[in-house]
Amino acid sequence: MRKFSLPFKIIVFYILLNLTIVIPLNKFIYNNIDKFYTIFKDEQRLYYYDKMPDLTMKAHWINKYYKTNDFTIIMVGDSKVEDFYVKYEDSIAAKLDRKLFGEKDTPFIFNFGSSGTKTVYVMERIKKAAEYNPDLIIWQMGSGTYPSVNWVFPPSSKSYDLSLGGDLAGAYANIFKLNDQNAPFISAELRSNLIPLSRYSTFFVEYFKVLKSKFRGKPLAYPNDPYLAITEGSVPLPVFTEQTPFDASTRNFDAIGYICKYVYEKGIPMMIYIDPIRQTVAQQKFEEGYYEKLIDAIKKEASPYGVPVLDLHTSVPDELFIDGGHVKERGNEIVAQKLYEFILENFNNLFQRGLANE
Repeated sequence: MRKFSLPFKIIVFYILLNLTIVIPLNKFIYNNIDKFYTIFKDEQRLYYYDKMPDLTMKAHWINKYYKTNDFTIIMVGDSKVEDFYVKYEDSIAAKLDRKLFGEKDTPFIFNFGSSGTKTVYVMERIKKAAEYNPDLIIWQMGSGTYPSVNWVFPPSSKSYDLSLGGDLAGAYANIFKLNDQNAPFISAELRSNLIPLSRYSTFFVEYFKVLKSKFRGKPLAYPNDPYLAITEGSVPLPVFTEQTPFDASTRNFDAIGYICKYVYEKGIPMMIYIDPIRQTVAQQKFEEGYYEKLIDAIKKEASPYGVPVLDLHTSVPDELFIDGGHVKERGNEIVAQKLYEFILENFNNLFQRGLANE
C-alpha cells in the first residue's frame, strides 16, 4: 500500500479544510455581516476598507438607503473625510448632509473616507462608489494625496485600477500595478485569495473584542474612540528643515484624468476639493507657490470632464487644527459650509427637489 509523504498530507488537509470549512464560513460571514454585533454593524464609515473591502462594502450602511433615497452623495478621501477625530454627527459628511437636506432620520451623504488614501489607488474606491450610481461624488484631496511614488513596473493608466475584494485573477493582475503606496493592499488581496483562512482575519479580531467587551460588561470600543478626546492644538507639529519642491513628473497627476474620465463616462457628476492645511506647516513644508501649482495640475486633468475644483487649503484658521491637517468640529463646520455653497453654485440643478436651505 502506497504511503503519502507528510507534505502531501498537509497540502491535501489544507485544501479540504478550505473547501469544507473556511470558504463556506467566509461566505456565511459575508452574507450575514449585518447580523454580527461588531464595529461593522450599521457603521457609517469604511472601517478596515483596504484590508477587507468586500466585507466592509457589504456592511456599509449605504446599502440600506441608496435604493429608496431621492439623493445619494458619496464622499471619497483620506482621514479628513473619514473624520475619526469627531463623532459621526460632527463629521464633514454629516454636517453637509444636514445643510443640504435638513434634520432627517435618513442619511443622504455617505462617507467612503479611508485614512491615508492616495490618488494612485483611489480609483478602486471611486469605482465602488460609482456602482451605487450616486447623484454626486465628492473627492477630497490634500498635499499628502500626491507622494512621490516608486513603481515596480513602469506605470500606465491601468496601473491606477486595482482589484480589491475580488478574485484570484484580479489579485494576480494587481502585481503589475505594484508601488510603494499600494503594496500593503495588493499583498493582502493576494494572500486572502491564496489563503482563504486569512481573508477575514481582521473580522475575527474585532469579533473577539465584542466577546471581550460583553464579558467585561463594557461598551464595544470603536476604532476612532481613542481619538475623540484629542483637542485642538494638542498634537505636536512636525518640523521640516527643507521645503518640498513641486515636481509634477513624480506625482502621477494623470491618475486624476483617468478617474474623472471613468466617472464622466458613467454619467455621474463629480467635484474635487483641496482640503485645509495649517498654514504655518504649509509654509515650512512646501516651496512658495506649491499649492497654486498643485491646483493648476489638478484642474488641468479634471476640467476636460467637467469636474469643478474647490480650493479650501487656506479656509480654516490655524488655531482650529489638531495638528498639521486634521480639524475638529469647528473646522468641519467651516469646510461643510464651503462645500454647501460650492454645491449649490455648481450642482443646483441636481437638487431642485428636497433641498433644505435653498
